[in-house]
Amino acid sequence: MDLIDRIETTRFLGSEFLAWLWFKIELFEGTFEIGELGACEVWLDTTLQLVGWVDEGEKVTLRGAAPSSTPEASEALRQGKVPQRASLRLVVGGKEEYVFTFNGRAFSVSGVKIPAVLTDATDEQFYERMRLLEQLDQALVTLYEEFIVLRLSPLWEGEVAPAMREWVRGKESLTPRSYAGLLQRAQAQRGARGGARARRAAAAGDTRARRAKARDAD
Repeated sequence: MDLIDRIETTRFLGSEFLAWLWFKIELFEGTFEIGELGACEVWLDTTLQLVGWVDEGEKVTLRGAAPSSTPEASEALRQGKVPQRASLRLVVGGKEEYVFTFNGRAFSVSGVKIPAVLTDATDEQFYERMRLLEQLDQALVTLYEEFIVLRLSPLWEGEVAPAMREWVRGKESLTPRSYAGLLQRAQAQRGARGGARARRAAAAGDTRARRAKARDAD
């Protein structure tokens, strides 16, 4: 599979990531830990677009304050539509606020507004902007890594996806505490798989070394 084919066959991950993030925002009421950044506030902001899973021509675009909490958003989810584009607001450390739009299909970020830069020195302004952009990138990478750990785990089909389907129906089958435990189990599974792969690679390397030694002896 070449790069283009791989991109096209995994485009669904952007919308799944956005749906999972929406689910987590509501589960944790918009405040949760994001890796080394600590407790952050995250919520869907003023624009939300949902499309049909099968027919992307079926679109619903919602605008206004908290569009994800509207009856129209809930109905679109129940009809099988998935979020494709959303504006998001992120607050790090209770003071540094970012606003941006995430496009799930393109897996891209646009319209980024970073916190105000307070320094007047030109050089310091540049480095401060770079720090703020790197912080936003760190937040998104950390969130996506968490999503991928869950998505690649057997727990996704066994527990995460069913909980999200219940959420779409307006029910809650997970609590923040049970979600945290679920994530820990998925991370442990990933670590165990990584260790198994390392052991297989080491065993294969030992086998090749023994064969090479035997050939040299001959």
